[in-house]
Amino acid sequence: MNEPGSRVVVVTGAASGIGHATAALFRDLGDTVYGLDIRPSVPDGVTYVECNVGDRASVLAAVETCAADGRIDVLANVAGVVQFGRIDTVTEEEWDRVHAVDLKGPFMLIQAALPHLRACGGNIVNVSSVAGNKAQPYATAYAAAKGGLTQLTRALALELAPEGIRVNAICPGTVDTPIVEQVFHKLTDDLDTRVADRLMMMLPGGAIRPDEIGSAIVYLASPQARMITGEIMAFDGGMS
Repeated sequence: MNEPGSRVVVVTGAASGIGHATAALFRDLGDTVYGLDIRPSVPDGVTYVECNVGDRASVLAAVETCAADGRIDVLANVAGVVQFGRIDTVTEEEWDRVHAVDLKGPFMLIQAALPHLRACGGNIVNVSSVAGNKAQPYATAYAAAKGGLTQLTRALALELAPEGIRVNAICPGTVDTPIVEQVFHKLTDDLDTRVADRLMMMLPGGAIRPDEIGSAIVYLASPQARMITGEIMAFDGGMS
């Protein structure tokens, strides 16, 4: 396992929110960081690689660019989209989009990066959600995709442990990002304020900052976490 400052790190969803904060934290450690996104607004000092995580050809091309020297030490699957709405309003296109980004995307990134992770005993950190562990109404597509990602994490942790590759996931609660703000407005304006209450965390201090999730990702990818694999870390202020 390589030490911080000498690693090749791939972060998806690096143009905003948790992904942006995570890429910046790895950069500050001195790692070589590639930020994958469909938009180029990644942190300074992070190499932008255009990637639609729901498209296999795009994923393969991006991983080939990131692994130019034959290795990927850390793969952080952060990219995601949120879905909220009543079941009878969810279209097939919306269902497919959420699953393409939130579940198929991490699967394809892991599959493509695996030879390069094997080359250096790398590790994988997935960003799932509290919705993947605790039932939530009005989030059928999202909860199903994130529940799948949580189980994908556990299954791969078992499968890859003999090779020394660790696989963990973080399940955030309410994070202070623009997309979460949009969700709260939709819940309180169009759906059920009682559901908004269910998304409130027990601990004081307001919503989780993206860099707090990023710091947890950095820890799980560090040598100090060398004995942690298959962990589904609830980062939700007691919501679950």
